[in-house]
Amino acid sequence: MISKIILSGLAFLLLHVAYAQSYSYETVENDPIGTRIYTLDNGLKVYLSVNKDEPRIQTYITVKTGSKNDPSDVTGLAHYLEHMVFKGTSKYGTSNWEKEKVLLKKISDLYEAQKAEKDPEKKKAIYAQIDSVSNEAAKYAIANEYDKMVSGLGAKGTNAYTSHERTVYINDIPSTELEKWMYLESERFSELVLRLFHTELEAVYEEFNMGQDNDYRKAYTAMNKLLFPTHPYGTQTTIGEGEHLKNPSMEKIHAYFSQYYVPNNMAIILAGDLDFDQTIAWVDKYFGSMEAKEVNPRKMPTESPQTTIKTTEVFGPNEESIAIAYRVGGYHTEDYLMASLITSVLYNRQAGLIDLNLVQSQKVIKASAYSSTMHDYSTIQLSGSPKEGQTLEQVKDLLLAEIEKLKNGEFDEKLLETIVKNERKDRLAQYDYNWARAMYLSDAFIMEADWENFVNFYDRLAKVTKQELVDWANEHLEDNYCVVYKRTGEDKNTYKVDKPQITPVELNREDQSAFYMDFEKMKSIRLQPEFVDFDQALKQKEIIKDVPFYYVENKSNDLFTLFLDLDENLKKDNKVQLAIEYLSFLGTDKYSASELKQHFYELGVQYYISSSSIYIRGLNESFEEALTLFEHLLLESKVDENALKNLIEDAKKKRANAKKNKWRILYSGLYSYAKYGPENEFNNVLSDEELDAISGQELVDILHSITTYKHSVFYYGNNSFDQSYAIVKKHHILPEAVKSAPEMKYPELETDKNIVYFVDYDMVQTQLLMLSKAEEWNPELLPSISLFNAYFGSGLSSIVFQEIRESKALAYSAYAYMSAPYKEGESHYVNAFIGTQVNKLGQATEAIIELMNNMPKAEIQFNESKIAALKKMESDRTTKTEIYWKYRSYEKAGLPHDTPKKNYEAVSEMSLNDLETYFNKNIKGRTYVFCVIGKKADMDMKSLEALGEVKELTLEEIFGY
Repeated sequence: MISKIILSGLAFLLLHVAYAQSYSYETVENDPIGTRIYTLDNGLKVYLSVNKDEPRIQTYITVKTGSKNDPSDVTGLAHYLEHMVFKGTSKYGTSNWEKEKVLLKKISDLYEAQKAEKDPEKKKAIYAQIDSVSNEAAKYAIANEYDKMVSGLGAKGTNAYTSHERTVYINDIPSTELEKWMYLESERFSELVLRLFHTELEAVYEEFNMGQDNDYRKAYTAMNKLLFPTHPYGTQTTIGEGEHLKNPSMEKIHAYFSQYYVPNNMAIILAGDLDFDQTIAWVDKYFGSMEAKEVNPRKMPTESPQTTIKTTEVFGPNEESIAIAYRVGGYHTEDYLMASLITSVLYNRQAGLIDLNLVQSQKVIKASAYSSTMHDYSTIQLSGSPKEGQTLEQVKDLLLAEIEKLKNGEFDEKLLETIVKNERKDRLAQYDYNWARAMYLSDAFIMEADWENFVNFYDRLAKVTKQELVDWANEHLEDNYCVVYKRTGEDKNTYKVDKPQITPVELNREDQSAFYMDFEKMKSIRLQPEFVDFDQALKQKEIIKDVPFYYVENKSNDLFTLFLDLDENLKKDNKVQLAIEYLSFLGTDKYSASELKQHFYELGVQYYISSSSIYIRGLNESFEEALTLFEHLLLESKVDENALKNLIEDAKKKRANAKKNKWRILYSGLYSYAKYGPENEFNNVLSDEELDAISGQELVDILHSITTYKHSVFYYGNNSFDQSYAIVKKHHILPEAVKSAPEMKYPELETDKNIVYFVDYDMVQTQLLMLSKAEEWNPELLPSISLFNAYFGSGLSSIVFQEIRESKALAYSAYAYMSAPYKEGESHYVNAFIGTQVNKLGQATEAIIELMNNMPKAEIQFNESKIAALKKMESDRTTKTEIYWKYRSYEKAGLPHDTPKKNYEAVSEMSLNDLETYFNKNIKGRTYVFCVIGKKADMDMKSLEALGEVKELTLEEIFGY
């Protein structure tokens, strides 16, 4: 799926020959990321883009298939195949393939028998056999060898995802490890082995159950069913049907892999610090022997034209919302272009019809529009959330009224030019990042699009006239839309995949396959770490006392960023955040609020303001004018009583909505309560009475005074240091002297006994977050924390992941880590998390507590974690805006600037025994506060009582209202 695929540049397709290696490639003139596109003899597509900012490469291996190609009776197959590609092949992940493969074949046959059996008791008996044989087979499995090897490269962000039309495997590796990565990945994709299948399938069950708790996903699925009644976009989901997940077919998974995981249906996409000729030679060496096959993808049905309005509703505990969608043509039609432009006219976060007429005018709590493009169809979608006392039907009418304004041409034609200008700018900013380059190249491959069409997208967009857009809208946007009402209430259609009886498998961490040993012998150049010299990288000069100016030159593009890093105590003032929200709806004596939004958009500039920072970014040519305009807005904003009335009403509604969000309840509310007690920063909010009593003038006075407090200014852009300093000094209005905001501190509670805080919430899963206060900020712990987190608690090859998910299948999500505070005077915390089914919570909690008290020692795994940590440090480069933020983080924490160098040297010297000493002193034997959220009617409260004293908290206690 593409959401607003829009690229810039004049493009002419050229064919080149790299004579040194004799590989033909395609380029596009004026491609901002200089892509070379190769096609190997076996049909494998290779996309390469060079970015020398840091010695790392973003890797994507993209397979042109997803859930739309799942067999209709085995939905979810593409997704759980993606999970299994991490399990190894006949060459790695196994200690004895000849013996293991016999058992895997037996397991496969049993699954086929289970799938065919109709009698529930007999199916259960067959599953017991599957569990038994799986335990035997697991004795030959070597745990997470792929994850160990890729971690040993120094990889970051190792992951994969599946959607309707693609399956993508992701890594971010040091550039010096590229050949080893190819050696590993070529073996990985050479064959599929369904090793440790039943425990991984249990993880997929958990992922399915998580979806039952996700109101957004339920609404998305319901909308697709309306839009696509016969196409797999709507008839099946990526996660799959619950009954299909419980009755998998290993044979069909293998058949799917053989059909779609072939070179002529795959792409290797690399963006970063690479050499074109050497890289393509390596790709050919390691992937060129893959055998091409005819793919014959599933034939997709053509939807009949929709001529009526379709509606449905879904229920769940979260806030109410409405979605409206139109189905239009796919990527290879004009509809894709028009849908993108139309949604930007409607909504661009600044000056669209919805922005100004609904959001700015405070007619709804929130509203938006976007387009999604897939190969076969695109959609135009609008969404909104109601104000207090407003119905979803009324929000629908307001959204549709904006569609009518669009169809009537009630917008300035200049807006189209401004949209192109801003979206070119946004894409240019994204291209600073390798992940964005890889993502868009992956999109081009999946859409079967010429890269030229991506590069010249904005040129095509700029040619669309207002009349053409209006004509298209009138032809396509009629009473042919779909509506999903997401209402707050009990979902009576929830389907839960229950936990089967699984015997925990024993994990083999110590053995090594022959392939693993060969992989370890491959030589690669170790990078030398480079530590930023802030005296050289960050220029600074005082504007006035306690208002320093910092500068880093932008050498990448013609954009600027200006940060005003405000006094951090301001964010603890519960009136400041309200004042900042008020600013969005205020004008001045020169401009209305809407005119200001439009003016910034015309400049190609956006601003964001919070209680801790002001952030202005955009075209560098507009820097001085944008700063002048923002200062005018901040210091000359005028009271608007109607805006204040709506602001207060909406603040109360947003508060009520927040209490329906499980993530806000757990991660913000419960966690703050556990850490600080009943009075904490999170629930330090104005009461309804205080909200009603506040005046517009009081809020405006707060806005006018924000920059009278100590703050720093950071500029990143093309101007010289002297130019940018002079502009800021001239236009950034300051008093003669700035002051400090009143300090407001919440003392951290001691966690000297186990206690459970529980919140009753209507959900299928349950989630547990545990924390324990450790010692006060100690920089000497940083190297140990870094290595402990990598080895023990985070990542696919960590001890916690292996034990909780891989071995025992007790949770989909499980991790543990020790945190470092942001500033002096705060404490370290030991944290852990489990997301699982209610009936597995007791076992999962028992398992993670056991790990937190007895750390398994695995020398090989420790060495891999250590090497991975060092390689990440060696390839890490602090550049661009990161220079300032890293500098500021050291200043706040009281850290010397050579801290990274000291950490690197300390990690280099650490042994597993050192880590065990750290563990025994800092992790083992702790008492915890357990924060639990789940459905009380399904919860085994006795299992919670076994953890400690249970206190059920109300939402009022957590939120403060």
